[in-house]
Amino acid sequence: MDDVKIIARQINVAKDSAALFSMRNLPLLEQGTTYDPLATAENLWVNIKVYASGGENALHSHAGEDHAFIVLQGMATFTFGDGSKSLVRQHEGVMIPKNVKYRFEADEAENLVLLRVGGGARTTKGLDDLTPHGAPRDINQMTTFADGTQKVGNSVQNGESGKTRVYAKGKYFSPD
Repeated sequence: MDDVKIIARQINVAKDSAALFSMRNLPLLEQGTTYDPLATAENLWVNIKVYASGGENALHSHAGEDHAFIVLQGMATFTFGDGSKSLVRQHEGVMIPKNVKYRFEADEAENLVLLRVGGGARTTKGLDDLTPHGAPRDINQMTTFADGTQKVGNSVQNGESGKTRVYAKGKYFSPD
């Protein structure tokens, strides 16, 4: 990964300051996924996700978090617990309130790049206990698959995220 310049990184936001973040030169993939934190405040977090193919393939919901996905590149088909489907294209998004079951699958024509924004009422305070993707751990622990089991990031039910990450040499999202 020496030739990959990762700009996206987590910045913890204090109550009285702002955080700047960048998605420039985000590496694209031949296989697998990335899920990187951009900024985290106590009740709001922003991440960037890249999928070579696949997506969040198993129906699941977030009991502690409302969140939105904005498609920056590619397109994805979202399927909801009621069986309805929506194709979400570049510069479109979907808002998913807490407890709404969903899954999505990327169109394999190009990498799917998603800006993910989440927020929720916390059971703990502060920024000391965050997941690797920058979400508060107390919120993340309230995510379950449709069968009621806790969703874990590297679960086989997650599809593409279980595959080995392979970067696409020389390919970046939003290059300078």
